[in-house]
Amino acid sequence: MAAVGKAFSRALGAGVVTPVVASLTAIAVELVAMGDLPDPVATHWGPQGPNGFAPAWTVPLMTALVAGVLPLVLGVSALRAVARGERGFTLRLLPAVAAGLSVFLGTLLAGMLVLQRGLESADHAGGVGPVMLVALPAGAVVGIVAWLAQSREIGVAAPAAAVEPLTLQPGERAVWLGRSEMSPWAFAFIVAATLAAWAGAVLMWVGGDAAAAGIVTAVAVLLTVLSFTFTVFRVRVDAAGLTVTSGAGLVRMRVPAADIASVTVIEVHGLAQFGGYGIRQIPGATAIVTRAGRAVEVTRRSGRRFVVTVDDAPTAAAVLAAAGEAAHAAQD
Repeated sequence: MAAVGKAFSRALGAGVVTPVVASLTAIAVELVAMGDLPDPVATHWGPQGPNGFAPAWTVPLMTALVAGVLPLVLGVSALRAVARGERGFTLRLLPAVAAGLSVFLGTLLAGMLVLQRGLESADHAGGVGPVMLVALPAGAVVGIVAWLAQSREIGVAAPAAAVEPLTLQPGERAVWLGRSEMSPWAFAFIVAATLAAWAGAVLMWVGGDAAAAGIVTAVAVLLTVLSFTFTVFRVRVDAAGLTVTSGAGLVRMRVPAADIASVTVIEVHGLAQFGGYGIRQIPGATAIVTRAGRAVEVTRRSGRRFVVTVDDAPTAAAVLAAAGEAAHAAQD
């Protein structure tokens, strides 16, 4: 328990405390500079100098979103898993990225305003090169320190549980239907990230930064499509094998019964074992991971594994194992 508490406190410091302190410090600097700024202020620079402008009040708001909320979403996403004792590369990376990103963006946005203090017009603002020379190394150093400060433990996966095939009488067939759904907190995380991306896009369009606004808008659209497509999957197990279809029907994956070498039930932790949630590809395995918990693991004849998290995984696995046995018997 002591090791879990230590790992959690360090992930909390990197992924939550650092973004909060960095964004609040940047906002404080920006508010102090407010009384001595041109109206509007420059918010974007091109090769010839400032080419995007917005009211000064939009910069602290933008800082709160992109240097505070977005990094916090990254950092918080790892905390529940770390608190459960899970470990892995991604669980260590997310808080470190959150820390470095918040410091980089906070320094950049605050420095951008400080450069304009005392100017009559934002058109006369110099280049942001000096600010970048401070912000980029500062963010990189903080991110590296946050990475090194966290636990270096490697997670150990729970052993797979063997499955007895469902006993079927001659002429009987079995079908199992279920769903693989994200947990409420994971769905809330996706919604928060999507809303934050849309809010950042609106602010950047208002601020006149068309290039950055276009990028953030594309990210917001992508998150929206992903949230409607990959938060729920329909799972079917029958004599033909295993079929998994995304909620919107855009993705369909199958494991034919004749290609099944073995079926087991495993305990899955998405961030620790597969680096995230949704459709995951790692060496030797494809996975549909919508939440932490039990999953059906199918090993194909080639040795490659297919994993899908479902409710009542033991029953689904037993029906699938029976389908695999029947398919093999029919081939002999």
